[in-house]
Amino acid sequence: MMMIDIHSHILPAVDDGSQSFEESIEMLKMAFRSGVKHQILTPHVQSSVTKVKPEAYQPIFDELKKQVLLEGIDIELYLGCELHYRSHVEPDYDKYSLNHSKYVLIEFSFSRYAPIEDIIFDISRSGYFPVVAHVERYEYLKYEDFKRIKDAGGILQVNTHSILGLNEKVQRKTILKMLEDRLIDIVASDTHNTTSRKPNMNEAYHYLEKLIDQDYLEDIFYNNALKIIQK
Repeated sequence: MMMIDIHSHILPAVDDGSQSFEESIEMLKMAFRSGVKHQILTPHVQSSVTKVKPEAYQPIFDELKKQVLLEGIDIELYLGCELHYRSHVEPDYDKYSLNHSKYVLIEFSFSRYAPIEDIIFDISRSGYFPVVAHVERYEYLKYEDFKRIKDAGGILQVNTHSILGLNEKVQRKTILKMLEDRLIDIVASDTHNTTSRKPNMNEAYHYLEKLIDQDYLEDIFYNNALKIIQK
């Protein structure tokens, strides 16, 4: 199964993800071995872990692509970001979109309440497709909120670590219920390194292939994300 990973922190030395080109190359090798053919790099923006201005991302991205070519890694790279929502900031979503598309990956506070449904509705009404990053991690959301956010125009992205039971703050039964109700739109790695948060799309895929039908599996690992890279 060929997969698309839309959420990763592989761009080197820009946030709390990869800290060097060498680490980024190793992460991309791991991603490729795990079945990822298309990788979107999504460094944090408007976040406390952001280390450089977004204007610096493109030249770093271009250099990484050159190194990937030299290494012979058969993986396509795309640039985007993970935008941390700030109520007092009105960002240019075109500037921070995934692969210059109308899809925007948005992160919220994990513990401090944010009216995600209302925010997503406003963004979608503005002509964008808001992808809610790791929607399962927001402690204040109740299960019924997931459907409300989808109905407001949100695309729900869930992390592989949560599916595999590696995030102790997320109950796996919640993930399984979301899958049963087909609330999950996209699975992504949100990888940060080669150890504790490594690329592991294949592990999540193989875990889920015993639990859900093949069509839905292909949707959440490939088809739904394909719209983003095809724009």
